[in-house]
Amino acid sequence: MNKTKTYFAILIIAVAIIAIAYVFNIGQIKSFVSMCLNYAGNNILTTTAAICTFIFIGNKNYWLILLGCALIISLIVQVVISGHGAGVINTLAQMTTFMSIAFLMNLIKLIINK
Repeated sequence: MNKTKTYFAILIIAVAIIAIAYVFNIGQIKSFVSMCLNYAGNNILTTTAAICTFIFIGNKNYWLILLGCALIISLIVQVVISGHGAGVINTLAQMTTFMSIAFLMNLIKLIINK
């Protein structure tokens, strides 16, 4: 299976999980998705996700490097910018937002290059 089909399959699965959570009113998933969407509006998080996506493109361990960047950036945003400690759920929501932005940018790149 080529990369574009794999990316679309992952996107469809993620959207289906979120849709099922809203249909069956699963509060934990709805709350987490809401947090991720709020963090997507954070200019620092989205900008650093875009920058890291393009800086590390083509590396062998691309997604692992991005995961490390997501952890570091989310901790910096929480501790330095927000001014409060790093909570696990907030960190995971920011990391998920970071990785989602990187994923969508890679999907768009694959579509454009096709």
